[in-house]
Amino acid sequence: MLIMTDSLYIGKGLHKVAYVHPEDEDKVIKIPFNPKDAELRQELAYRKARAFRHLQSELLTKHYGPVETDKGTGQVFERVRNADGSECETLGEFLDKQKEAGWPDRKFARELIEGFTRQVMKERILTNDTSLINFLLQRDEAGKIRLRIIDNVGSPVKIPLVYYWDYMTRSHIKRYLRRLRRDLMDNYAGLFEE
Repeated sequence: MLIMTDSLYIGKGLHKVAYVHPEDEDKVIKIPFNPKDAELRQELAYRKARAFRHLQSELLTKHYGPVETDKGTGQVFERVRNADGSECETLGEFLDKQKEAGWPDRKFARELIEGFTRQVMKERILTNDTSLINFLLQRDEAGKIRLRIIDNVGSPVKIPLVYYWDYMTRSHIKRYLRRLRRDLMDNYAGLFEE
C-alpha cells in the first residue's frame, strides 16, 4: 500500500484528488472521492476501448492501472510536466495571461488551438468537458509547446457505440469542437480577432 503524504499532494477536482506517485515522480495517482465514480468508470471504459482498437495518442496521458493507497484505490497516470521538470500551465492560465496582456501572441495561441483541434480529430479523442484546466501546455527541450489532455475523456452514453464506430466518433468530436470554440469565443473573444 502506498502512503499519500501532504508533500505529494497536487490538487483536487470535482471527482478526484491527485498526488505525485511516491515511488515515481513521473506518475500521478488520481483517487476518486467515490470509488464508484461514474466519470472514472467512463474514462477507464474509454481507454479500454481505445486499447482494443489499437488507437495511439500523443494528446492523452498514459494510464498504468490501479494501485492501493492509504486513501483508497487510485489510478496511476503519466504526470505531464515540461522537459525541464517544471509544472505545466493550463490552457486557461495561458489564455488568461494573453487576454490580460492584450494578445501579444495571438497568432501562436490561435495556431495552438487549431493544431490541437486537428489532432483531437486525427486521434479520435472523445471528451465532453470544455474546462480548460484539463488541457496542459507541455514544453519540450527545444521549447516547442503541445497541448495534452489530462482528464475527462470518454462519453457518458450508456451504450458507447461512439467508441467503436468512426462515423459516430467523428460526429461526436465535431459537436464537441464546435462547443469548445463557442466557449473560447465567449471567454476569449480577442483570440479570434485580427
